[in-house]
Amino acid sequence: MLSDPSAHPIPQFAARRVRGAEAVVEQDHRRPVKVIIRLVFFMLAFNERGVLDADAIMRQAGAAFDTLHPQTRSKGSTVLDTQSRFVVSGGRWKPTPVLEAEIRAAALGKQKCPVLK
Repeated sequence: MLSDPSAHPIPQFAARRVRGAEAVVEQDHRRPVKVIIRLVFFMLAFNERGVLDADAIMRQAGAAFDTLHPQTRSKGSTVLDTQSRFVVSGGRWKPTPVLEAEIRAAALGKQKCPVLK
């Protein structure tokens, strides 16, 4: 979807922002064992045809990289440039503890979840 978003529209998501989650799962003999390293929650924007806004994802990724480096001030300035922090925060969401547990269970195959067709 990221390399050619227009070739993979999802009509159910037309003109919407959708919450997503990414889990890195450890496997043992092809069976999920535990969620490791990270569990990331993000927002995806789709246009009126249901095409993913890949540019928004790239802007958020770039802004996230920018936040890794401390922002410097000009001599005597009391103003910090925090634009990147706002871009990044607009692309993230935080689930309730119950929802996060359900997402972890789904990532491990312990709970069924809807599949897009």
